[in-house]
Amino acid sequence: MGFSYKLFLLTLAILAVFGEAEDTIFSGEKLSSGQFIENPPYKFIMQNDCNLVLYKLDKALWASNTRGHGDECVVLLQKNGNLVMSSGSDVIWSSSSSRGPNSYRLVVQTDGNVVIYGGATWATNTMQSSKKLHTKVNILAGP
Repeated sequence: MGFSYKLFLLTLAILAVFGEAEDTIFSGEKLSSGQFIENPPYKFIMQNDCNLVLYKLDKALWASNTRGHGDECVVLLQKNGNLVMSSGSDVIWSSSSSRGPNSYRLVVQTDGNVVIYGGATWATNTMQSSKKLHTKVNILAGP
């Protein structure tokens, strides 16, 4: 193998390890209108109508209820742990989860909950419970 091919394989390996997470945004990162993060079947999207919505397939599980409150809205995970939606310089919505400077991340979890970590500071509380198994136990009486 030539040097350039080995470099290509190394680059692919690094991207696989450190590539952009599809289910996470980090402190200082934002979602602009139409952008989303997802952990299928869950999608957390900053819609073009300025409503931030968590969907499971086509069903809305949670929403910021900010539809039509601005134009070209952006939601930003601030470096203090607060998730803030703005339209221009106007704040439209906030998670009210400011905890001070730290490294935070917002994650769409496999259970359907969206959580800000750096200490769990905010969540949509939309965990989808798994079905419990019910077991019937027969007790045999002795003679």
